[in-house]
Amino acid sequence: MENIKVRLLGNPELRVNGTLLSFPYKKAEGFFYYLCVKKSVTREEVISLLWADEDESAGKKKLRDAVYQVRQLLGKEVLLTSGHTGIALNPEGGLAIDLDRDERRHSGEKIFLDHFYIKNCYEFEQWAEEVRNSIRHEMTARARKMLEEAARSHDTEEMQHCGNLLIEDDPYNEAIYYELMNLYAGNGSYHMAIRLYYDLEKRLKEDTGEEPAEKTKELFHRIFGMKEHVPAAGTVIADTPFIGREQELFTISEMLNREDGDKMNLALAEAEEGVGKTAFLACCRRLAKGMKMLTLGAVCYRQGADFFLSPWNDIVRDIQQRVEEGTLTGDFSGEIGALLRWDEGREPGGESGYLRYQSIEQNMLNLFRKISGDFRIFLSFDEIQWMDPISFRLLNRLLNALSPDRCKVLCSYQTSFGSGVLHQLEMLVREDRIHLISLHPFRESETRRFVLQALPELCNHEDQLAQIYQMTEGNAFFLKEIIALIREKGFTLEKTPKINLFISSRLSGLGEKEMEILGCMSVFPEKISIEELEFLLRKPDRLKLIRALDQLQSANLVQEVPVGWAVYYKFAHRIFQEYVYEHQSAGKRQLYHRMLSQYYERENGDRFASLPILAYHCMRANEEVRAYRYQIRYLKEFYTIINENFPILHREVSDPEDSIGVMAEAEKMLGLAQNVIRLKDKSKEVAEMKMQMYYILGRHDIAEGEYDRGIANIEQSLKLARELNAHKDILACYRQHIFHGIQTGDVKLVEQYVSMAFELIDRSEPDEYATFLRLRAWHLIRRGDYAVAQETLFRAVELFSSLTAESGKNLYKAGMAACYAYLGDIYRFQEDPGEALRYYHEGVRIGQGAVVTNGMAQLYASIGQVKFHQGRYTESGIYLDKARECLEKNSYRWGLERAEAYLALLRLEEGEPDEARIHYEKGRALSRKIRNPETEALLEAVEQRMNLSKHSDAEVDW
Repeated sequence: MENIKVRLLGNPELRVNGTLLSFPYKKAEGFFYYLCVKKSVTREEVISLLWADEDESAGKKKLRDAVYQVRQLLGKEVLLTSGHTGIALNPEGGLAIDLDRDERRHSGEKIFLDHFYIKNCYEFEQWAEEVRNSIRHEMTARARKMLEEAARSHDTEEMQHCGNLLIEDDPYNEAIYYELMNLYAGNGSYHMAIRLYYDLEKRLKEDTGEEPAEKTKELFHRIFGMKEHVPAAGTVIADTPFIGREQELFTISEMLNREDGDKMNLALAEAEEGVGKTAFLACCRRLAKGMKMLTLGAVCYRQGADFFLSPWNDIVRDIQQRVEEGTLTGDFSGEIGALLRWDEGREPGGESGYLRYQSIEQNMLNLFRKISGDFRIFLSFDEIQWMDPISFRLLNRLLNALSPDRCKVLCSYQTSFGSGVLHQLEMLVREDRIHLISLHPFRESETRRFVLQALPELCNHEDQLAQIYQMTEGNAFFLKEIIALIREKGFTLEKTPKINLFISSRLSGLGEKEMEILGCMSVFPEKISIEELEFLLRKPDRLKLIRALDQLQSANLVQEVPVGWAVYYKFAHRIFQEYVYEHQSAGKRQLYHRMLSQYYERENGDRFASLPILAYHCMRANEEVRAYRYQIRYLKEFYTIINENFPILHREVSDPEDSIGVMAEAEKMLGLAQNVIRLKDKSKEVAEMKMQMYYILGRHDIAEGEYDRGIANIEQSLKLARELNAHKDILACYRQHIFHGIQTGDVKLVEQYVSMAFELIDRSEPDEYATFLRLRAWHLIRRGDYAVAQETLFRAVELFSSLTAESGKNLYKAGMAACYAYLGDIYRFQEDPGEALRYYHEGVRIGQGAVVTNGMAQLYASIGQVKFHQGRYTESGIYLDKARECLEKNSYRWGLERAEAYLALLRLEEGEPDEARIHYEKGRALSRKIRNPETEALLEAVEQRMNLSKHSDAEVDW
């Protein structure tokens, strides 16, 4: 089948097998392009589009000729006709049309059918313009969506790219500039927003003689003020860099700039403790100061919650100092004097508390009215959860008494006290006068920026940056302390005295019951269920337990984690978990871990997903040998999936990514081998563990192409298996020798170990017998004995099917899929692609399940290979990419080099030699390790094709 490529974006082109073709006349070409877009048309619509000025008879005749020209050029099978009315492109015709592919983002500057014109054919030109507009609108919608995603992820480069696309589409739409300036400023890219304004100003002045709208000018001045008065990312404040909060600062900037009578003049910033509320308020004060506002502020303290008007006293004294310094002018002596006399206890006697408050309130309101006549005021209160009720009342009165344009207020509070704070400000909430702002811990990218600004020497230490984020979880206070400690001592993750004091103070108000719950939770690596907590707490009253957990959630120490219908709990901060864990006695910790290991053994038995957590608790209960045993069992099953194509499973497991849990990086567990092998215990149990460990290492090395080391480890395992008379383990070692032979194409080696296995296998072991039957079929296929191989595979399938029926489980589906893969190979070698694909697809159908094995990838690669040789390149690419993704996910090399080689051939067919070179180099690097002769020959063929392509016509790059 021909490889036909059609380019409609930009100057239109038609290429067949890389050769540029031309139509004999424009209307035949226009008809073909119209059909490429519409896919299916009626004869009447084509005639009215291209031959509207002709009579019906002449139009039909000319359409027939156009159809004839297309078929002459591309082959009869390209077009399908239905009676005398319909014409359609053949979906199986092998056409690759650029407009159908997801490439418009990269072709934004290309115009549909650019420079293609049919003389005096206005209907066609009108249709082409409609398509251009449709593409433009689609690209605009896509660019807008991508712009929003880029803004959410703070991807400035992508924001700029999408913004440019929107401006190119509508260069005089001021609303687009306004929106982009807001987004840039909200992400802290003040320079980009300012430059965009200047671009708009220049364009309008030069092309229309106008200026930007007043609204846009105001936004520009606000952003300019932000740039001048807000610290840029990385600016050092109090020995640490200021990072992030751009969107929140921009929201405050908008509130401060408003002088249109908008009543929303109070902003509340809520955050958990240590996130950076105080630094945020300091930055907002600096911003207000830059706007020539009078900035006044106070901090509310826990100890002052019972003392009326404590924060207002601080503000009055601040005003007094400014008056004395001369920075605040005006006659405020009467009000200040009255307020200070009250604060110092010299207020006139005999007044009731209510009258005294009335007097204070009136003096305070008069004072602020006078000040607001000359100054715009910015009031800030930090930690208002500790503000007393009288101070809250005064704040409410002040906000109602002063013009919202003359007084702006910003307060911060801890998240867990939110309901109490909002209750005190209930009237303002009802009147919708409050901006609510949430300050979250820094994301990992922001934490990285924060740390690198302070510790640039960590630039090339991604693992250390990741550890810092994992420990601090983006909490600004913890970050600041860790940075200071690293500066002093070098890289360390120990907690500073301040961090310990901070945590201790947070826990100090908890009761004995709450601390016991936290102690139980701290021994869990992740989340804990209510049933597990009850087990450790020896069956407490569940309702009381849930109430205690609710209190811990309110204190922001614990989080609820819903998973399906179940509810789990975990620490809100890892650093709190570590602190609680470390401050329990060693005996208590060991007891908890031992209890949990026994609980999991009893409740979950031998479940694959439970093995990591069992090993975790055994190790921390100081039961080393038990921990090793569970780790080995986990590793063996894990690498059965990772290191084998069609594994024999001993239990149904889910995708490894979902079940690794505590031991997520199983590669690191290979270090366990050294610990096991060094054990001096001579017991049978330890010998079995060493045998298993040598086997796991050997299998891993063989899969990696490290054959010498792998075979040595397998031989060690085989030696121990024979000493222990471990029948199944001997057969497992034989299988690894066979897999070594399959990977390297060593037919004699495979035949040798298959024969040895059949000498050992008892017919009462049908699973082993079926497995070695299909392995025998492999060497029979390589010897060309196809009939016997096919018969052998059908016997294996029959055995696997009966085993599945007896067990009621899908443990043998991988073995059955392998048989169908080999049956497909038989027909592929005999050049019968139809039968080969039938068996390959049957293998895929049977092999699909929760675990995507490497064998599924081999099937995908085989299907892609056959479809490539059939010329079905699009389908071939889909299957080859699926094979590559699966093998790369499992870091499995054998088979990946074949997929890369065929992807290289596919890219050459598609006219993409640079992409082909990349795939070839990957395949060649893998092949040097695997050393499979079939793949080596394939890669040689790819290299020859690439060398030939250098001397042929250059392919177009879409």
